[in-house]
Amino acid sequence: MNNRDEAFHYDAETSRLNLVQEVWEHEIIPFFNVKELAMLRPTCKWCDEQWQEFLKRNTFRVPEQVPTIDEAMRIGFNLAKQKEYSKEKSLMVVLSEGEHVVEGSFTRSNGDVCENTLDITCSNISFIGQGKDKTTVHGGIVVLNKKNVTVKSLTLTNPDENITLVGLRVQGEEASVEMMDVSVKECGSEGLIVVSGASVKATQCEFSENGWTGACVHDGSKGIFTDCTFHHNENYGVWADNVGTLVELQGEQTEIRHNSGDGLCASTNAIINIYIPTRSITALIHDNEGEEDLSTCDGGKIQSQLSSSSLELTIIHEGPPASDDEDEEDY
Repeated sequence: MNNRDEAFHYDAETSRLNLVQEVWEHEIIPFFNVKELAMLRPTCKWCDEQWQEFLKRNTFRVPEQVPTIDEAMRIGFNLAKQKEYSKEKSLMVVLSEGEHVVEGSFTRSNGDVCENTLDITCSNISFIGQGKDKTTVHGGIVVLNKKNVTVKSLTLTNPDENITLVGLRVQGEEASVEMMDVSVKECGSEGLIVVSGASVKATQCEFSENGWTGACVHDGSKGIFTDCTFHHNENYGVWADNVGTLVELQGEQTEIRHNSGDGLCASTNAIINIYIPTRSITALIHDNEGEEDLSTCDGGKIQSQLSSSSLELTIIHEGPPASDDEDEEDY
């Protein structure tokens, strides 16, 4: 049957599609996902203007505008080619309440494949949840020589017996990460590992029930932990290792307790500094199941600020010098 004679042409005066611009801008466009908005961009000047407005906001939401956290990283990588982001004006990926499953993988330099791991492929990007008790990311995150990466207000968990599965791995001299209000728990290996000259600053974070250590800072890296707790991990609460490695503990809410190994460990000339003079060491670090709450070896050193009126540090635990023939472990 041919209905050609019944066809009609669009009439702006009578068509119900003649919506005012405000309806398009405030009621329809916000429901478009990023892919749809990008596809509309070349159709007309006005759609291109909507795309430019989207770029100005520096923000998109998962799953409302992008379906998965893996796709969010792919889009972030492409947006970073079109626009220069900065630490002050980063690209923000807002994760909704609920669970977000990482499906990608990351291959380490030694050939180990880390399944269910999100590879951060651009700098100046933030992943922001709705709170530790509301947003959960299932999988690991790797930051390799990317700077100004932020993880905030979520729980990160990567449960598996595979030793390669960590919560967050930060690696390389260019790598820098800030963590705020994050719980890293029940990961197959370390909750957090910082290696090869990287730096991490964590505030009000929790590292618990991980299959190896709460936080490892190695190979000349730096970790600053403020008001963080490390508990019920299968080895150390915090482990600093290798020459040039520095860990700083700050904030009165800091606590290292009930870990299966030692609470704090500094080895191979690494240094752990404690800047919490208002609380005793036994109140900060207690009830760990290893040989000691504090342990050092091979020149490792743990120091503490004993007086709030002075920033001077006092050595409270120091290991004997490292032997020359000791091999460094490959991470």
